[in-house]
Amino acid sequence: MRHLSVIHTRDIAKGTRVIVRADFDVAERGGAIEDDTRIRAHEATIRMLINAGAHIRIVAHRGRPVGRRDSALTMAPVSRLLSRILKRPVASISDPFSPAAYEKFNHSGEVLLFENIRFWPGEEKNSAAFARSLARWGDIYVNEAFAVCHRAHASVVRLPNLLPSYAGLHLAREVAAMERVMKNPRRPLIVLLGGVKIETKLPLIRRFLRDADYILIGGALASTIFSLMGLEVGKSRVDRDVRIPLRILTNRKILLPADVTVTHSLAPGSAHRACRTDEVRRDEYIVDIGFKTRARFAALIRGAGTVVWNGPVGLVETPEYAAGTHALAGAMADENIFTVVGGGDTIAALRRLRVLKRFDHVSTGGGAMLEFLAGKKLPGIEALKKI
Repeated sequence: MRHLSVIHTRDIAKGTRVIVRADFDVAERGGAIEDDTRIRAHEATIRMLINAGAHIRIVAHRGRPVGRRDSALTMAPVSRLLSRILKRPVASISDPFSPAAYEKFNHSGEVLLFENIRFWPGEEKNSAAFARSLARWGDIYVNEAFAVCHRAHASVVRLPNLLPSYAGLHLAREVAAMERVMKNPRRPLIVLLGGVKIETKLPLIRRFLRDADYILIGGALASTIFSLMGLEVGKSRVDRDVRIPLRILTNRKILLPADVTVTHSLAPGSAHRACRTDEVRRDEYIVDIGFKTRARFAALIRGAGTVVWNGPVGLVETPEYAAGTHALAGAMADENIFTVVGGGDTIAALRRLRVLKRFDHVSTGGGAMLEFLAGKKLPGIEALKKI
């Protein structure tokens, strides 16, 4: 049986060079990070390594620069924030493949943060030579980047085969939470899906039609399904090209909104109204689930043993359309419900509503979370497993 080996202080001698594959794919505005959730998720592992006397080299990316430098996606703002969080200097290495940088910093005890690893094409090409060039910086490898574990990239799948490799503390918690949902959930098990990109969530829906007790759907996902069912959705955002089998649309486990909130304009403060799902007009947008749906979904959630949530159920960027998301978050406050929430938009919404701390596990996994829960083997996880 192959299993994950989680990093521990016993694995680290003073001066051990540790390469940490981190998930620092965060947005910034005006040089400041907008949401530090992903960065703070790494803090426990990095502090443990610091306290053990390790020499830390952090490999991470931001965005999709497609193998070339892009000043808008530099790691500089991450370096500044990480330094404030750790209360110690973080040295930025602009070119970790430069002989001069290696000569200067190879034995440095500082926390090193390499420039965006996707600036080099070898990363996404999963180049063996690229991975070997990275490996010379470390004695062991720790993956703390659950969000990229579904990517077969050099720093995710090749590097752990070149060095003794371990899962970081946060990655191990991610896997444990997902496996608890998949293998031993407390019943009833409810999956709540919202947001957009229904094509990325269809594999998850198919999986949980077998395992979940109910799948509750809101947000643009619901608008897309309404459109496929022939209902008027006005100017709402929908995925026009997606095809969903009838057996999924009509499955008794899938519960769609019975009523919605609609508006003629997406501008804040615009007039809005509640209506049944068959009363939406051509010139309206669906912006939230309605009162009856909130009550029905909340009642099911309060009676659940496990809830998995990915995607807000309304246009949460506008406060008056966050009511449905807020109501369902409130229903999950019961300590007897094991709650897992993921997806950048969902986490950002719950942070704005100041309810994020209510959840048992907050996943920073994004697409990796969806693929893992859909039953796919993630190459980054498989690369860490040992006999």
